[in-house]
Amino acid sequence: MSRDNTDLVYGDLFGPGQIHVDGDKSELPVVLELVNEYQGELSEFDEAVAERFLADSKNPEDRKGNLRYGLGTKSGYGIVNESFEFTEIGEELYALRDDEDALYRRFAQYILLECDGLKLIEIVDDMHASGEKPTLPKISDAFEEHYGMYTHETTSDVSQMRAWLNKVGIIGTGHDYGIGWDVIEDLIGLDSDGLLELSELTPEHRAFLKALARIDPKKPMPNSIVADIAENAYGVSIPKKSIVKDVLKPLQDSGYIEYVNPSNVSGKPNLVKTTDQFENDVLVPLLDDVSERVGIPRHIIRKTFEEVYEEMDADSKHEKGLALEVLGVKLGRLLGLEFEGWHVRGRSTGGAEVDVIMDSTDVSFSRWQIQCKNTESNLRTSHVKEEVGVARMLQSNVILMVARSGVASDARQYASRVMYRDNLTIMFISGDDLLKLDEDPSHLLTVLRRETRRIERLKQLTERDMVEVEDDEERINKEEETLEEYQDVIEEYQNPDEEEQGQLSDFDES
Repeated sequence: MSRDNTDLVYGDLFGPGQIHVDGDKSELPVVLELVNEYQGELSEFDEAVAERFLADSKNPEDRKGNLRYGLGTKSGYGIVNESFEFTEIGEELYALRDDEDALYRRFAQYILLECDGLKLIEIVDDMHASGEKPTLPKISDAFEEHYGMYTHETTSDVSQMRAWLNKVGIIGTGHDYGIGWDVIEDLIGLDSDGLLELSELTPEHRAFLKALARIDPKKPMPNSIVADIAENAYGVSIPKKSIVKDVLKPLQDSGYIEYVNPSNVSGKPNLVKTTDQFENDVLVPLLDDVSERVGIPRHIIRKTFEEVYEEMDADSKHEKGLALEVLGVKLGRLLGLEFEGWHVRGRSTGGAEVDVIMDSTDVSFSRWQIQCKNTESNLRTSHVKEEVGVARMLQSNVILMVARSGVASDARQYASRVMYRDNLTIMFISGDDLLKLDEDPSHLLTVLRRETRRIERLKQLTERDMVEVEDDEERINKEEETLEEYQDVIEEYQNPDEEEQGQLSDFDES
């Protein structure tokens, strides 16, 4: 069996393309009635499958158990338990067998929310958004990259899932990967933009919503109780002093909750209530699905550099922060780097800066620290010093600093001194370079090659010669300090006594 080779629900034989039926009933009702007939009788069910669906197969004995595996809770869709009896969802689907429209809609909703179907939809949607053509190998790679799920490209599991979802028009089959967002929104209450917004919630936001969903309050309740449950149940930290700014307001702006301070006294708990958009049965599995995603956040894959640059001027600090996150990771992806994680997130700094950590494992390992500054002033020495300190802590090999407003000469001088002394590379990119990357992604390499040549020249010079531009004030101070140090000697030669003056005259005559 191939189940050991995939983490997606097992689909071999349990799929519309594998189950051949005659008469008025389609695949799922026929299978459900067969299960009901043989509940608790595993061997008898397998023999019935071989006789009914595998009569023309070359190896019916080898394949007859695959339908049961696809129905099971251990490896399949969870329609039957280990005793081969209907689970709760199995009972629900069996009750709908005579209403095929309702049956397939409920099964599709279940696949989306409980069987990783939504992950498949989001992967395909992100490919569409980035101009990439979906294929089974690419989808398999994306499952592993973003969710840590191994789905071998030669298995039929993805295709069988698509076939079930296609029954209600959610996604096409074959080469057609079109997505029916109107159907998805009808089934789970969120469209593409809504799912993307949900994926952008912080771990604290998701924990607060999950706690609220588990409580399922019928009246407004103190936010402090919800926060305590979220912290204890999901391992997050929600500071009470800043809960309104950091949690309540963003969730209210997203439409999930409403909050009010009944006493109008600062420091007193606010009362929180859910909105119509908050649906417990759907929201919890959606939040679980989002929490399972690893690696690059979805919103990053979908943006162009031009869109990012525009959003860096947004009125919302949250939107500015997201734009910086996108910028840092997109630059790393252009360089072929792998996303490792965040040191400082853009949304936590009000859109002023972001640090993203990315690794290169191509020929040899190197760690890149990409720092993006969205400020009106030039990058200064203090900014570079801070990044150098972080680099030593994270053992970074390369610091790439993106300065929208430019880099001051003192910052470049400091970077040069550090590179001369340490095995660390520090490179700079200005805002003007970013605007060229959509039309010419290779421009990034052009900029970095220019920076590399500059660094190479620095490495070849002495420490005294390496400074490219010396500040006039610093030069004057050095001059004055030196003259003061040699003042006694200078005065000796500036004011010679009479005897020395005579010797000087003799020297002139000679």
